[in-house]
Amino acid sequence: MADPLKPTLVTKLRASLSGERDAALLEALRAAGRVAYDELMAAEKVRTELAAAGLTLWDAPVAVSSQLLAAWNAFVLQTLGETFLDADYTANPGTVGYVPQVTYDQTARWLAAVEGWVSRARQARVNPDYDISGELALPASLPPWAEVEPCPPEHLSALLAAIPPVREHVDVALYALERAGVPEQRRKAVNRIKQLAAEAAAATDYAMGLRTQRHNATLHELIENNLKQALELWFHAGQLAAMPKLLDNYRALRPAARPDIATLPGGARFDPWCLTDPATLRRWQHDRRAVQAIQELWEWDPDPAATMALKAEVDAAVAAGDVAFLNAPRGGTCYYECPWAPLYEVRRPVTIAGRSMQTLQQFTLEIAADDMPRGLPFRRGVLLGPFRLTNEVEYCDPDGQH
Repeated sequence: MADPLKPTLVTKLRASLSGERDAALLEALRAAGRVAYDELMAAEKVRTELAAAGLTLWDAPVAVSSQLLAAWNAFVLQTLGETFLDADYTANPGTVGYVPQVTYDQTARWLAAVEGWVSRARQARVNPDYDISGELALPASLPPWAEVEPCPPEHLSALLAAIPPVREHVDVALYALERAGVPEQRRKAVNRIKQLAAEAAAATDYAMGLRTQRHNATLHELIENNLKQALELWFHAGQLAAMPKLLDNYRALRPAARPDIATLPGGARFDPWCLTDPATLRRWQHDRRAVQAIQELWEWDPDPAATMALKAEVDAAVAAGDVAFLNAPRGGTCYYECPWAPLYEVRRPVTIAGRSMQTLQQFTLEIAADDMPRGLPFRRGVLLGPFRLTNEVEYCDPDGQH
């Protein structure tokens, strides 16, 4: 592989023509962040010493747990950043040292976060009173995923490459947690961490089972979503194994949406009205223009699996009690444009489609293709309120009949 810090003139020209960004900053962050591996080794040594002394992590000084947790987070973020860079260089050897914008954004988020966790791991090593849980809300989540459609194939390769080292170190941490003996009153907590790890493994196995030699955008999306969920779960599991007291107030991640392929367009159980507000459904089904608009919406949707995954994410939030259906003043229950989705109100802080929303925030789903004939992208996401009553109806079909 070419040296990413010494790109040739031809490499620079290729990168310019393909719109890729210079990865010099990312390479600098990668080099600086390699100390994360030293911190992980130091943390594993402490973990081994605890076990040899017959101590559990419930007995350990809080600084020890803080060190283990911070070192784990630094390791995962460094691993993800490096695998994404290397996957892009392998897939595009002609532009080594340059990466697409989405890869740049994603890798920068991970590698830039490594230093903060390394710093906290080192603070915990020298200050026996240091308690990272008094400083940060834990367990921390991974930085946001950079979203783009279609997602570059090398991102899927990078996710697959990142899974084994993360999974292996979680298994080691869980083994060490049990090896020293688990107090009976803590057995449920350990079982909970093992359950998280098992859920992550199941998501990975499901994703691997979906792989095929043929490119299929729907399957690609399903595989990617499940691998992301697995990494999020293992990231949490590693932190909980380092500081198990966090389980006292831990609220599990909702599982990744796994749309049934039979419910997607062309499937045996596909319902074109699945996004529509149930309270007003019959009205739209008896509206000829609405029927046409719904049909064209699905025809123009470039990634129906992503649309169904977004709906599943909202449905899961409703089922968990984080979100409730909203009845607007004078009985309004749905948004005024196709697909006439329900209105929702947040009951507990929640993140949907990457948007963080607070209690009493109003929102709805925005799924629209009307701008695509003009070269603009398909719109898929959440639209924030507050909402007001209107007598207007927008069919928003791509043929321009609004």
